[in-house]
Amino acid sequence: MRYKEYNPNQVLEKSIILFWNKGVEGCSINDIVEDTGVNRFSLYHEFENKQGILEASLQLYRVRYAQEKMEVLRGEGDVANTILSFFMSFLETKKPVAGCYMIHVGTELADSDAKVKKEMVAYLSDIESLFVALLLRNHYSQDHTKFTAKHLLGLFCTAMSFCLIHSQAEQKVYLLKGIHLILSKHG
Repeated sequence: MRYKEYNPNQVLEKSIILFWNKGVEGCSINDIVEDTGVNRFSLYHEFENKQGILEASLQLYRVRYAQEKMEVLRGEGDVANTILSFFMSFLETKKPVAGCYMIHVGTELADSDAKVKKEMVAYLSDIESLFVALLLRNHYSQDHTKFTAKHLLGLFCTAMSFCLIHSQAEQKVYLLKGIHLILSKHG
């Protein structure tokens, strides 16, 4: 029996960066082979195909990176600053990428890939639920909480591209203004 000479999670980490930089459609198995140093046969054996690598990379991202960031929304403190901290946790880091990998992939593929769409719906639903819980814990109107959470979710999706065009200082200013606007309209 021959043992694996590579770590599948390292393959997925490198694939996240490749998919981010080239787009999923723009990235080939050859790109993954070249970047990871893992041969095509081993990749197919482990993940079946590029779609399998993509799906596994989305799951790894959720567990390794997004779950930790979502914990911010479970914390106590000023609602606007808690939400800002959540947004900025995605934008301030380069680990593995600045922004949200799930949103990045979903923007490219959710309309054409049913599995990616399902992952995106589940991911966004988790975030929305955390927004709702945060608002309710902080005595926001029950009548408008779901509506407010949807608007915050829309801002989150939009904000994940802020790292492309705004400095970090600008990101914080624009996000905080948007958060305050949403909270004031629906609180």
